[in-house]
Amino acid sequence: MTRSLLLTNARVVDARGLVAEQANVTIDGSAIAAIGDTDATSESTVFDLGGRTICPGLMNAHVHVCFDSTANPQQAFDAESDQDSVANAQLRLARTVASGVTTVRDLGGKAPVTLQLARMIGEGEALGPSILTAGKVICVPGGHGHWMGIEIEGASEAKAAARGLIDSGASVIKLMATAGMMTDGQEAGAPQLSVDEMKACIEEAHAAGIHVAAHSESRQGAANAISAGVDSIEHGHGLDRPLLEKMVEKGIALVPTISCDRVIVTEGLDAGVPDFIVADCARLAPSLETALREAIELGVIVAAGNDGGAPLTDPGDIVAELEVYVEMGMTPQQALASATVANAHLFGLTDRGLVEPGQRADLLVVDGDPLTSVNALRHPDLVIAAGTLVTGEGAAIIE
Repeated sequence: MTRSLLLTNARVVDARGLVAEQANVTIDGSAIAAIGDTDATSESTVFDLGGRTICPGLMNAHVHVCFDSTANPQQAFDAESDQDSVANAQLRLARTVASGVTTVRDLGGKAPVTLQLARMIGEGEALGPSILTAGKVICVPGGHGHWMGIEIEGASEAKAAARGLIDSGASVIKLMATAGMMTDGQEAGAPQLSVDEMKACIEEAHAAGIHVAAHSESRQGAANAISAGVDSIEHGHGLDRPLLEKMVEKGIALVPTISCDRVIVTEGLDAGVPDFIVADCARLAPSLETALREAIELGVIVAAGNDGGAPLTDPGDIVAELEVYVEMGMTPQQALASATVANAHLFGLTDRGLVEPGQRADLLVVDGDPLTSVNALRHPDLVIAAGTLVTGEGAAIIE
């Protein structure tokens, strides 16, 4: 029997603003069936929300579900068996969805683990957000993330790597355009994959209908990735106005992950984050803040992602990222859009991000107004993921 939920006496908002006042929202199965004065049926579970606000489930465009958010996640990553990684990641993902993040994009980890977790959650065998996963990253030999990557040299190897990932089930491709902060012995931001290598990957991915994300921590790295035709720039240190204008022209999204930089700079040394990571963050973070302010001003698509799993950054705490966006010039409504409709567009998903009939029932109930303050999105009273009540009375528990 199809499960049915009826949420009554609700205020409904999404990235378009106020959708309805004192409405009833009916959920049948995994989708929103109606918004209006619908009455309960004998099969409905009814929640009187007392005027509280319903909004779309949040999405996080940049996470690593195999990382544990400790001071040095690579240590645990290297030490864990795949079996332990699955078990530990399941616990993190259950907490993530309970925090209100109902869809994530995993941009690098243990390919068998992330693919297994995506399947388990999609088939209802585990509790967590819906996962799009890159599996492994594509990098140069010894380059950033080589310990979780496919190392390539030349366009032909790049094309083969992308094709192999797609055939294995990857739903996004992650390219390492530059060296990064979290690979020891490198200068973060130094260009790595070439334009031709990235183009070869992108052509293969786009032919399969799959989007491509590029890790970039310098102006040159971003310029190379933009020239190659990526769909999103991850991080974006060193972006300037000419490059941001190209991103607007080409519809390339920016996923800033700025809250991760901030917490590493302010708390990293005391928490035990390796010195080289803290030093690189401190060196590069100011250029990202400058770039983000200008990106917002120019109308670049900003898709919310926080590098969840990286040091001191929880994949469920996307609200900290949204708070920085507001500080940098977004309205709360625009920030909500960055974590809902902007991410849905970046992910190529048309079935979520809004609160309307026919959309997937990924919903939060909050006691506050996210159109006034994104802080209202913290600690939701109810979380519903694909029509299943995750938190609140009667919430699902999957063992």
